[in-house]
Amino acid sequence: MTVEPALLVDIGSTVVKICTRSEDGHLSGVERITRLPDVAPGHQARTLIEQRQRSTGISAVRICSSANGGLRIGILGLSRRHSIAAAARAATSVGGNVVYTQLLADNATKPASPVDVLVMVGGVNGAEFGALRQALQAIRLADHPRDVLVWAGADAPDIVAGLPLTRRAANVLDSDLRPNLHGLAETIRDIYLRDLVDRKGLQAVAGVTGVQIWPTPAVVGLAAVRMTTHPIFPRPTSPFIIVDVGGSTTDVFVCAELRWEHNARSAPGELVVRYVFTDLGVAASRPSLRQQLAHDPDLLDLVSAVDPTRARARYTAISEGATDALAPPISFLTCLFLALRRLAAPGGYGVELGRAASFVITGGAWAGTPVSSIRRVVNAACGISGFTGSVLVDRDYQLWAQGIQEVPEKGADG
Repeated sequence: MTVEPALLVDIGSTVVKICTRSEDGHLSGVERITRLPDVAPGHQARTLIEQRQRSTGISAVRICSSANGGLRIGILGLSRRHSIAAAARAATSVGGNVVYTQLLADNATKPASPVDVLVMVGGVNGAEFGALRQALQAIRLADHPRDVLVWAGADAPDIVAGLPLTRRAANVLDSDLRPNLHGLAETIRDIYLRDLVDRKGLQAVAGVTGVQIWPTPAVVGLAAVRMTTHPIFPRPTSPFIIVDVGGSTTDVFVCAELRWEHNARSAPGELVVRYVFTDLGVAASRPSLRQQLAHDPDLLDLVSAVDPTRARARYTAISEGATDALAPPISFLTCLFLALRRLAAPGGYGVELGRAASFVITGGAWAGTPVSSIRRVVNAACGISGFTGSVLVDRDYQLWAQGIQEVPEKGADG
């Protein structure tokens, strides 16, 4: 099948990645260019794109981005199990990074971290709103700095009339408490595209791309969904888990069928669920991660998994705060172990790691890590000693490039 040749570009926090798609659909190797510290990411990317267009003769361009840490989202809700959980899934499905969640009735003792988007949810359409009214009266929005405020709760205009809303979206819960993710997901995607691209320094490339600029995690999610039905690279056996360890965050994409039954109220068409850990990263998040681990009661289990031949020395280095305690590849293996452990923890996200047939590792952080070490950490995180499934590594870091080809043309539905 013939396709339009295109330049595929991923503008990240530390590097810009470029590859080409030929008319037969073949992807070239991915070129990685270090981000310039004093140049807006959009300006640097545009210069690189124009250079590649002149040398290749390719005019079409597709761009995704996780520049400046991605879209930071806070969520206030009436119920952690229902409305907050659904809002978080909607936000992460389109590449948002949920940095905190809080109950509406929980007045924190200090202001929350600033976010790009604050989402408020709660209530079921047509139900009694007494608890919701009371919770909204108690919340102090001044303690939640944000650029945009979105309501995605019950359709009750009188209840939210006094809120300084920027946008409204459909309730994230239907009348049976089932997740209804589409409305909020589309609203967050639109906010990213229309309101935040310029603030992320990407305006310079907004006019050169044939598709909207999607967040990189969202296009990796598109690739994951595609892999559930088509044999695309790296062709994992379903059900699979994809782990992308980055500089600031770790993203995990899980086939929906791997969630425990009591957590498996899926939204229509939800094949893959994304989880993001904003404190797990090998660059920007590493100093705080090192401090966090120094007091972790499970530190011995961690070092035994990530560095078994030097576990005691690694334990001591982390406990004493040594600056090189999480040097590569230990930093990558640590993020991998912690992300998987959190997914499987009792009372947590409810992911059955042991039922996965494949694990796929993508992102640049794994480079130089033996696959045997990755498999050992997967075994430890799963709580089994003989994981027999496949551990696949996206060695050329092309998974994002697979996903960006699924982004619809500008003006197309979705």
